[in-house]
Amino acid sequence: MLTTRRTWRSALAVFGAAAVIASAAVPAEAASSSTWIAYNGTSVNNARIPAGSVALTVRSPKAFDSVVFSVGGKVVSGVGTATLLPDGDWAATAHADLSAFAGKVSVTAKLTKGKSTSSVAKSVRVVDPASTLGSGSGTTSSRPTRSVRATYTDGRPGVFTTGLRGALTPTKVLTGDQTITTPGTVLDGVTINGCLVVKASDVTVRNSKIVCNAKGRQLAVNVADGVRNFVVEDSEIDATGTDVGIGWGNYTLRRVNLHGSADGARWGTNVTIEDSWIHDMSREDGLHSDAMQTTSASNVVVRHNTLDPSNGGDPLNAAIMIGTETGSKALKNVRIEDNFLGGGSYTVNIRSDANISGLVLKGNVFSDNSRYGAMIMPIGKDITVSGNTLGWTGKEITADRW
Repeated sequence: MLTTRRTWRSALAVFGAAAVIASAAVPAEAASSSTWIAYNGTSVNNARIPAGSVALTVRSPKAFDSVVFSVGGKVVSGVGTATLLPDGDWAATAHADLSAFAGKVSVTAKLTKGKSTSSVAKSVRVVDPASTLGSGSGTTSSRPTRSVRATYTDGRPGVFTTGLRGALTPTKVLTGDQTITTPGTVLDGVTINGCLVVKASDVTVRNSKIVCNAKGRQLAVNVADGVRNFVVEDSEIDATGTDVGIGWGNYTLRRVNLHGSADGARWGTNVTIEDSWIHDMSREDGLHSDAMQTTSASNVVVRHNTLDPSNGGDPLNAAIMIGTETGSKALKNVRIEDNFLGGGSYTVNIRSDANISGLVLKGNVFSDNSRYGAMIMPIGKDITVSGNTLGWTGKEITADRW
């Protein structure tokens, strides 16, 4: 496998299956001893290429007559005729049909010179041709003006199925940061224009909106140590500018619309997050932004949520980031199942040094808007992975490994 990335001195004009190299130029760099494959002017090494007919170009300092491209031993292109470039390299382009492929594949270019042949192979990611390549979800955090709930046909929690029921803005307003110290408190139909600290057990926030737009604030919703059974349901947490939307342990989110913070939900012990939408995270200095993150955890269920940190064209770090750097320095008994996941460099990123005992990733559906892939995780850990699929093809996904 060759990894050299190069730019062009001359432009490519393609006529039929053959490529004619024009002297008008393409991004410059001196020729080297490497042969490489390009799509759209850039190296295909680990690149995202749409499923369909695409023009692939091979460039080499060694003379060759023609090229054909194959995937898994199957020829997928016509013959491209080589032309000598002004800088002394040779290049040829052919149209490859990648419509039958999805996910990571190896594309091989077979070069012919007289009776001799040589080849070069590169790993690429074949993606949904309808997607915006290299960008995030493009979603926004606004809710439409309507007073009833609806359900997306694909069942994803989202703008119509999370957040407030009924009226979009509760009539009762609390201004400034709020601290709850009375056990059993219920906030129903309240807007809090400030951040929330919970210092009592068995507290419920329902059908409410928390607007904690506090730049540099660590937590929009702070569940204090020792608190039990904190529940947020049918509510919105606008945490724009804060480091973390909610943390750390002993809480439940149901049908919650959480957005705007650098990290959405941080979890430790005894956390359940279900039927919620965590999205449109922000990029903050010194932080990598995730829809969810843990640095040690136990007894966690993440079920049937839509999790995508992407903000406009920035996919950010991960939908779910897992490590065990702090606290108990262990992750035990965690289930991540039946979610819709997208964005991130890797959508699910599990650190290679994580100390894991009983992690299940099952039945999740992945969008194809990450930078590098759906999942990356270490080998030899207690991780069960099954039934995770790429949404637009239904093809089962395998994880990249550290």
